[in-house]
Amino acid sequence: MINIKTVFINLLKIFYLILILFLAYQVIKVIIGGTWETENIIIAGMGVIIAGMFVIVGFLINQGIILGMVDERTRGLNERVKNIGDSLIKLGGDFKKHLQEFHNEK
Repeated sequence: MINIKTVFINLLKIFYLILILFLAYQVIKVIIGGTWETENIIIAGMGVIIAGMFVIVGFLINQGIILGMVDERTRGLNERVKNIGDSLIKLGGDFKKHLQEFHNEK
């Protein structure tokens, strides 16, 4: 079975590697003496895209994970409260029965 999370992470790693290679090529090109006036626009755009992808999307993914954990923790809350309520009702009934037995013995 294909794990979507692993595939997505691998795609991001490949994209990141391609971006690093592209930027390294551009830096070497400038050092050697080439110009990169038109590439400034491309690099600035890529910076905005990367910032959006890794900061904003990462934050949203983290929030989704946290909300999923909260949902998972509270999903069985009604059953737990019901079980606690049933236990307290049984405890109260037992206590009442023992009190009646205690008063009947006197």
